Amino acid sequence: MYKYIPLIAIAAGCVPAATSVVVTPDSKPATTFTERINQEEYQRLDFSDSLDYQDATRNFIAAPDSPVLLNARGEPASDLRQYDFITGEAPATVNPALWRHAKLTNIRGLFRITDGVYQVRGIDLTNITFVKTDSSWLVVDPLTNPNATRTALELVKKHVGDFPIAAIISTHSHVDHFGGISGLVSHEDIRSGKVKYIAPKGFFEEAVSENVFLGNAMGRRGAYQFATGLPASPIARVDNGLGKNYGGHYDPSVIWEPNLSIDHTGQTLNIDGVELVFQYTPDTEAPAELMFFYPAKRIFFVAELGSRTLHNVLPPRGVKVRDARAWAEYLNEALTLFGDRIEYVVPAHTWPFFGYERSLNFLEKQRDLYKYLHDQTLHLANLGLNPEEIAATIKLPDALDKEWFNQDFYGAVKHNVKAVYQYYIGWFDGHPANYNRLPPKEEAVRYVEWFGGEKAALEKAKASYEKGDYQWVVQALKWVVFANSNNQDAKNLQADAFEQLGFQSRSSIWRNMYITAAEELRNGNIIKRFPQQRKNYIYNLTTDDLFTYLSIALDGARAANHAFAIQFNVTDERQSYYVFLKNGTLHHRPASGNEPVQLAVTLPKNQLQTFVAHPDSVKTLTNAPDVNLAGDAGTLETFAALLTDFNLAWDIVTK
Repeated sequence: MYKYIPLIAIAAGCVPAATSVVVTPDSKPATTFTERINQEEYQRLDFSDSLDYQDATRNFIAAPDSPVLLNARGEPASDLRQYDFITGEAPATVNPALWRHAKLTNIRGLFRITDGVYQVRGIDLTNITFVKTDSSWLVVDPLTNPNATRTALELVKKHVGDFPIAAIISTHSHVDHFGGISGLVSHEDIRSGKVKYIAPKGFFEEAVSENVFLGNAMGRRGAYQFATGLPASPIARVDNGLGKNYGGHYDPSVIWEPNLSIDHTGQTLNIDGVELVFQYTPDTEAPAELMFFYPAKRIFFVAELGSRTLHNVLPPRGVKVRDARAWAEYLNEALTLFGDRIEYVVPAHTWPFFGYERSLNFLEKQRDLYKYLHDQTLHLANLGLNPEEIAATIKLPDALDKEWFNQDFYGAVKHNVKAVYQYYIGWFDGHPANYNRLPPKEEAVRYVEWFGGEKAALEKAKASYEKGDYQWVVQALKWVVFANSNNQDAKNLQADAFEQLGFQSRSSIWRNMYITAAEELRNGNIIKRFPQQRKNYIYNLTTDDLFTYLSIALDGARAANHAFAIQFNVTDERQSYYVFLKNGTLHHRPASGNEPVQLAVTLPKNQLQTFVAHPDSVKTLTNAPDVNLAGDAGTLETFAALLTDFNLAWDIVTK
């Protein structure tokens, strides 16, 4: 375990002396430059404030019986002990503010918020909340995977009460708020309406869009954001800002269609004696999101519009850019609608706020946080500043900046203001030289030539590293590595600089990205070391979405010289679809039965799903007893050959 040692030279205002750089493929300790930057956190924030620790442990009931969560096969799905090293003072390799936050999010178990309302925290990235109704449970946000959800349910049954589940609420369309629902109830329970499954309007469509249509791109980038390929350790992953993610062999997450939608503010539901008032908040932290108030208990469930961290207006994994103005306005609306009655605020992540004054202080300052970033970004854009200049200029007022719950543990001011700019103006910064740039690989070759060659560029980068100018080192060496991905010395030095940036970062996801980049530069693509299991969502899609996914999987360049029309008859839905390829573009619509086609395929939906998930198994499909082909069977084989089987193992820091 690292031990923090105060630096006398820093206290005296001295600049640490740099040592000569030796480039190796190994992880490095924190440099004196990094230690100095981390030391400054102790002067910026009040580390003596213990109120967060009191709230995070308040009304603790019990921890899971075992720290090892099992999957359906009885194998370890995850081990909750992997973050148990996070104790004591911050090591030199972790920003002290992030270390404090990581200790708080590592507090796990079952907690009572108030009578009849219980929460399980720390076993997944998200919290799961259980509200006791007259004779059942209402469950809020069923976590990422069924193993964590099942563990939470068993904990509640054992220590509070074993009651049937009457309803489940997914507050928004991100996988950590719906993926584990199968650990609570069966799909048939939802389909039949036996269990109410409540979500905001547009939930299913947005969940599919994010996790399936762009799932491969977001999944790869998400491996950087969440450091899923790294171990939990003082030199790697310590937190994810919103909570902990646990690597392991989980049972698959699912996307199930809700049977009850919330589509307007003021909508009320009575769930077995529990009256809830909903606030519809689309296009904020998620495209489909809601918050709600439980008047009888004076609890406001803020979903992810409020967390004990600055959130992301645009996370690095990539999503639709979020509307910071709407985000702030919905928080303001919540204060107007419910503010005088709120005694507790329950975020979907981190831990609750207790008491009227502290709850309102949180909601007001989170509201002002997003509004300030929004308004001042537009203010500076109207003065002619580009995104990078705005990010370097904006500073929060002290009243916002000093609050622990407004820190950059997840989102960050610098990348959020760029997202606000993008939301209004787009990716172009206004400079004509940036409007039609060369592809990165071509730019890289030219840059390296201008640098005087790879060797000269590397020597300059070493000199910058010795000065602690790590951001410039990673930017400059990007071109050397892109020009020649076999230059291991350049990759190793860039990795060293990324690593120091990670050690300095208050934002967990900045740290995760930097240290993941360092690992891949030193040792190759992380994703190639792990089995890929991202096709399970396909088996939850509507038939219409299946054909939409096929149009995305189609390689348009190879398909440009092909044309065909196929009618798919989905027997268990009694629905037919006309699917045709023309000009490299795949289209589909309900079939009239009069369209000319080369082939008619009659099959149950599960066989169509298998074709979408595994187009290379087309010959097995055509021989299945429940599949019938009428016409040119080769048309289906041609179709399958034009589809791309996406995988996550594409490179980011090397080309």
